[in-house]
Amino acid sequence: MTRYFFLITVNRVSFLSKLALSLLTISLANSVNASIEDYFVKDVGPTSSRYGGIGLIEVPTARFVKEGNLRLGITSSWPYEVTALTATPFKWMEATYRYTEIKNQLYSNIPSFSGNQTLKDKGFDFRFKLLNESNYLPELAIGLRDLAGTGLFAGEYLVATKRFWDLDVTAGLGWGSLAGKTSFSNPLIRLGDNFKTRTGQYGVGGEFSYDDWFSGDKVSLFGGIEYSLPFRGWRLKVDYDTSNLALEPWVSSPINYSLTGGNDILEYSVGVKGDRTFSFSFFMKGDFGTGPLIPKLDPPTKLTPPSEKDKNRLFQDREILFTSINANLAVGKIYTQGISLNGDELIITINQGKFRSQPRAIGRTIRVVTLLAPENVKYVTVNTMNADIEISSTTVRRNDFNNLINYQGSVAEVYRHSTIQSPRQHWRTSEFKPTVNYPEVRTNIAPAVKNMIGGPEAFYLGQLWVRINNSIKFRRGLELSTVVGLNIWQNFNLLKTPSESVLPHVRSDIQEYLKEGKNNIMRMKLDYIFSPYKDIYARFDIGLLEEMFGGLGGEVLYRPYSKTWAVGFSTHKVRQRDYKQKFGFLKRDKGGFEKYQVETGHLSVYKEFPKEKVIAQLMMGKFLAGDKGATLDVSRRFDTGLRLGFFVSRTNVSAEEFGEGSFDKGIYFQIPHDMFFTNYSTGQVYFGIHPMTRDGGALLVQHHSLYSITGNTAKYEIERDFYDIGD
Repeated sequence: MTRYFFLITVNRVSFLSKLALSLLTISLANSVNASIEDYFVKDVGPTSSRYGGIGLIEVPTARFVKEGNLRLGITSSWPYEVTALTATPFKWMEATYRYTEIKNQLYSNIPSFSGNQTLKDKGFDFRFKLLNESNYLPELAIGLRDLAGTGLFAGEYLVATKRFWDLDVTAGLGWGSLAGKTSFSNPLIRLGDNFKTRTGQYGVGGEFSYDDWFSGDKVSLFGGIEYSLPFRGWRLKVDYDTSNLALEPWVSSPINYSLTGGNDILEYSVGVKGDRTFSFSFFMKGDFGTGPLIPKLDPPTKLTPPSEKDKNRLFQDREILFTSINANLAVGKIYTQGISLNGDELIITINQGKFRSQPRAIGRTIRVVTLLAPENVKYVTVNTMNADIEISSTTVRRNDFNNLINYQGSVAEVYRHSTIQSPRQHWRTSEFKPTVNYPEVRTNIAPAVKNMIGGPEAFYLGQLWVRINNSIKFRRGLELSTVVGLNIWQNFNLLKTPSESVLPHVRSDIQEYLKEGKNNIMRMKLDYIFSPYKDIYARFDIGLLEEMFGGLGGEVLYRPYSKTWAVGFSTHKVRQRDYKQKFGFLKRDKGGFEKYQVETGHLSVYKEFPKEKVIAQLMMGKFLAGDKGATLDVSRRFDTGLRLGFFVSRTNVSAEEFGEGSFDKGIYFQIPHDMFFTNYSTGQVYFGIHPMTRDGGALLVQHHSLYSITGNTAKYEIERDFYDIGD
C-alpha cells in the first residue's frame, strides 16, 4: 500500500505558470490593433485539456486533430503541473505521454530522501475514434487514462461530441477516476460480475490492468460545451468534471471555466477550476504529417547544354563523357560509383547522402545524363548504393523524362515505362570507376545535450557537451567509426539513487556512467558490411559497440527486393564497459556481478504495410541481462518523413524482479532535419521517451543496422516516392 505525505505549502504560481501567463498577456496585448476579420469565427482546430490530449478543461471530448499532429505543452492547476506530449499517428487514434508534478506530496515516503522534490507521476493516455460525426449522429470516442501507469489517474470513458453551429456539446460516461461525483451503478455489471470490482490500488506501475478497465461499482456522467467566440479564434469552455481525485478534497464545485485562444502553432488558456483554483495552459502544436513546413529552395543544379562541338567529343570519347557526368553530379552532392554504356542504355551507380527520397536523387542524376549522353542513348538505369552496397535499380525511358522536365509529360508516363528491380551489382564490372583514395577520413563536430527529468535529486539533470564523429574508411565496406564526447557543463554529479535491481545492472547503473563518463568514448567500432548474394546482406562489427558494452558480433538480413517483409538475425558476445567509458571493462558492477559478459542475439521479423504506412518489427531472443523474450516495435511514417512509434518488451523476468515500470516500454519520434530548412538533407532528430531505465528487456544498441541501411530503397518505397523524380 502506498503512503502519501502531503506538504503544507502556499498556493503559488510556478515558473512554468508565469511563462504561460506572460505569453497569454502578450497575445492579448497584440490584439489591440484589431481588424474587421478578427471578429469572424476562426477555426483553429480542437483544443487541449489539462491532461494534454484533446478535450475541454478536465474532461475529454470525441474530437481529433489531423493525423501527423504533435503538440507539447504545460498546464497548471494546483496542485498539478502537467507536461504533456501528444501525437496523432492515425486519424482515429491519439496518444499522450504525461509527466505530472503533484506539488502537495513528497517524492517518496522518506522525507530525507525526497528533500525538496515533490511527487512525480508518469503515464500514457490513449483515445480511439469509434464513429465520425454526421448530420444526425455525434462523433464518438473511447479512451483509456493512465494506461500501464501507477493508477493514480487511471480511468476509462466513452464520450460523444456534436456541433451545433458555433457550439460544440460533449457528454460522456466515465469509469475509475472519472467516476466520482453524481455517480450511479455501472451498467456493465449486467454483463458479468467481473465488472463489479476495481482494485483501486496504486502500485509500481507498468502492468496493463485489463481486469480494471470499465470496472467498478459506479460510473459518472460528465460533459461540457465549447463555444467559438467571434474574436481571433478564442473559445469559451465550460465542463462538468466528475473526477474523484483524492488529492484535491478542497474542490467543492464540479464546474470549470476557461478561455482558450491561439492559432495554428500556439494554444493558451486561462480559467478557474471549481470555485477558487486558478488554472492556465500553454501548448505548441504543428501538423508534421503534411508538408513541407518550409518551402524548399534547393532546385536542381543549372547546367549549360553542350555545344555541337562538345556533343561530338562526348559521343566519340567515352572517358570524357563519363568524367563529365561524374563532375557535374558531384556539384549536386551525388557521387558516381560506376558508369557503363551498353548499346542504347547508360547505366550509372550512385551514392548520396543528401536526399531522403531516392527518386529525387535518381531524377537529378538522369537530368545530368540526358543533358550529356549521346542521342542514341534511349534508356538510363540508375543503381543506388548505401554503405557500399548496391540496393536498388531503376530504369527510365529518356524521352519520357525529358518530356516531364520540359512540362510536356507527366510522372505517370515516366513511371508507366520504368523498371524498378533488384540491382545487378553493376559497379564491380563498370567501364568507369572514379578514383577513391583510401583511407577516406571524415570528421564532424557539433554540440549536443543529454537530459534527465523528474528524479529525486532535482527536477532537471543534464549535460551540454561536444560530439565529435569520426569515420575512417579503409576500403569499400570496411569502416572504423568513433564518437567522442567532451563535457562543457553537467550536473549529473547530483545523482545519488543507486540501483536496487536484482538483475545484472546492464542499464540501471546509468547514473554511474553519466557521472564518471562526462568525457568519454561513446563508440569506437570496426564494421564490415557486404552483400554475399542477391537480397542478402551481412555485417560484422567489433570494438566499443555502445556506451555500456563492447565486444564482437554480426548480423545477417534477408530482404527480398520486391517484397514488404524481411528476416534478420543478429548475435553478439559483449562485456560491460567501465563507468569512465574509456578502453577499460568493468570488474564489478554495483549489483555485485563481476566482469559481466553475455551472449545476446535476436531473430527479427519485419513487415511493412505500405497502404497504412506502418512498419512492425518483432525481435525474439536473449537480452543483455540474460532474460529471454520478445520486443515489438511499431511505427507510422508520414509523407514528410516524420515517424511516430512505440516499443514494448516482455521477457521471463517477473514484474517484481523488473521493478518500477513492470516491463520495458517507450515511444519515440523521428523528425527529418529538412522539415525545418530550405535545403534537402537526410539527417534526423530522434526523440524518445523511456519512462524507466531498467535491466529487463534491455537491447544492445546497434548502429548501422542492416534494415536501416537498406531503407527507402525497396521497390514499394521507390514507387511511393516516385512523384519526386521530376524535382
